[in-house]
Amino acid sequence: MNDTTLTPEAAPEAPAADAVIPVSSGMGRHLAVADRGHVWAAEDVMFDDDFARLKNARAVRRWGTSEGLNELAQKGPRPNTRLDAAADVLVSRRALIALIPCEAETWTA
Repeated sequence: MNDTTLTPEAAPEAPAADAVIPVSSGMGRHLAVADRGHVWAAEDVMFDDDFARLKNARAVRRWGTSEGLNELAQKGPRPNTRLDAAADVLVSRRALIALIPCEAETWTA
């Protein structure tokens, strides 16, 4: 039998709990696409270690487009687009599939 004691390697130091890194500075809105068909129109997107933080995100219930999400991102909500009320949303980084930058001026309230 060996007397050598195995010790685990020191874990890297975790960032501060309030450390949030912006995805894009000054780009404004994004459509956030997550698994299982979830899509949100968010004013801003930031990341921490585990989550994408979507600020004032509105779930997109109906795209209302003929050319998909890129049309929605470029042209903003169409007459047949259906959005939920805005809320701050946390999405697991593992569930996030895509971020599509939006033309901010087409998404005015």
